Amino acid sequence: MRALAIATFLGLALGYSAFYLVFPNVSVPASDEASLPIILGLLLLAAVLGGLLTEDLRSSVIQAFLALPIGVVIAFSLAMSPVATGFLEVRADDIFSFVVRLPIPLYLLVVPLYSIFGVIGLLIRERFGFRSADFLRPSGDRHRK
Repeated sequence: MRALAIATFLGLALGYSAFYLVFPNVSVPASDEASLPIILGLLLLAAVLGGLLTEDLRSSVIQAFLALPIGVVIAFSLAMSPVATGFLEVRADDIFSFVVRLPIPLYLLVVPLYSIFGVIGLLIRERFGFRSADFLRPSGDRHRK
């Protein structure tokens, strides 16, 4: 359950980044073209925060793969919003192809990026001893013999 919650957080960052990449004029910050440093900064920050909250390396990799379909669904949902309000005049099937085809380089980049920087977040947590007792506590007993 915890891995799915962290994957949803990572998927939210991916979905917004894909939406910003495709429609930079209707997202925040509004501009004529998408800014690559903003997109990479958002994804790296989400990956490190996800790594701080994850349990182990295996969970971090699973979360990176689960974030991909969640991110596509979130990007499609965000892309439908300007169409529903009439800000953009595009057919729904065109939006789906925009959200799936145009950010393909981003989708290919995000799994290794989330895995590598998730491990960096995990290492930061282990090195400095950051612990969230309620969130990071496993569901079973820690001192089971």
